[in-house]
Amino acid sequence: MSKKSKKEEEVKKPADETPVEETPVEEAVVEETEPKPDGVEESAADETEPKQEEGKEVSEQEEYKDQYLRLRADFENFRKRTRKEKEEWTQRCLENLCSDLLTVLDHFDLGIENSKGKEFTEDTLKGFELVRGQLSSTLSKYGLDEVVVDGGKFDPNVHEAITHMPSPDVEEGGIVAVTRKGYQLGKRQLRPVQVVVSSGVPDEAEGEG
Repeated sequence: MSKKSKKEEEVKKPADETPVEETPVEEAVVEETEPKPDGVEESAADETEPKQEEGKEVSEQEEYKDQYLRLRADFENFRKRTRKEKEEWTQRCLENLCSDLLTVLDHFDLGIENSKGKEFTEDTLKGFELVRGQLSSTLSKYGLDEVVVDGGKFDPNVHEAITHMPSPDVEEGGIVAVTRKGYQLGKRQLRPVQVVVSSGVPDEAEGEG
C-alpha cells in the first residue's frame, strides 16, 4: 500500500466514527417529545369544564322552575280575585234590581188589598193576584224571600220599629202590626220589616179619661 493511500485512510477513519458523547443529544430530543406535567393539568382542567357547565345548567333549571311556580301562584291568585270580584259585582246588581222591584210588589199588595170589596170583578182581582204571584216567584228563583213575621218579639236585626203603641192584647216589646214587608236576598237582609211595637197594656187612668 502506498503512503498516499494510508494517509487517505487515516483521514477517512475519524470521519466515519461517531462520537459516543453525542448520544445524550438524541435522548434529550426524546425527552422533549414526552408529555410534560403541564399536560396532565390541562387534561384535568378539561374534565372540570363539563362539570361546571352541567352545574350551571342545573342552576338555570332551578331558577326557571322557581319563576314558573311564582308565575303560577300569581295567576291562581289573580283568577280567585277576579272570580270574587265578579261574584260581588253580580250580587250588587241583583240587590239593586230586587230593591227596585220591591216597590212594585208593595204597590201590587196595596192595590189588591184596597180593591177588595170595591167595584171590581172577582176575575180582575184574581188576575192581579196571579201577576203578583208570578213576579214574586220569579224573584224567588234568584234568592229573594219574604221575611215571615208571625207575632213574636221585636228583633232589631230583622225588624224596624216605626212607632210604639199600647196594646191590651200584646205584651210590651211584642209586635202589634206589620206596616211594610221585609225581604232578604240569600242570607243577606235586603229590607227590614217595618212594625208597630207594643208599649204594654194601656194605663187604666188613660182608659177612663
